[in-house]
Parts: sequence; structure tokens; C-alpha cells
Amino acid sequence: MKQLDMEFKNEDGKIKHMRLNYASQTLDETTVKTAMQTIADLKMFEIETVNPYEVPVKAQYVERTVTPIFGGDAEKVAE
Repeated sequence: MKQLDMEFKNEDGKIKHMRLNYASQTLDETTVKTAMQTIADLKMFEIETVNPYEVPVKAQYVERTVTPIFGGDAEKVAE
């Protein structure tokens, strides 16, 4: 599954990420930039008067590959 990773700078200049698991994988640049700017303008995630998503920086799709070494459902422990 691909994840939409939106990167912002907060009011302190630090990088913050907002990651969405179930975003459409066909979003274009204009749509994502507009959505990110809306998130920034709403200031709905403000913590102690600091907006963690103040300035949109970039967006990308991220796909994670997991390679199991041991444990989990794939392996049964012998008794």
C-alpha cells in the first residue's frame, strides 16, 4: 500500500509530516498543494499556539516493503 506523505514546516522551522494511508494514488500536484495549503490555513492542529503544519514543503507517495526475519504469524513455535 502506498502512503501519501505531506511535509510541512512548522512555525519554529522544524519539519513535520502528515501521512495518510488511504489517499487516492492519482492525486495531481495542484490538488495536493491546494489541500496542504488549506490544512495550513485552518490551523486546526495548533498546539500551544504553534501551528505544526504552517508551510507546505513537499508531498510524495511512499511505499514500504517489510522483509520478515522471524516471528509473527508465518512461523509456528514447536512444542
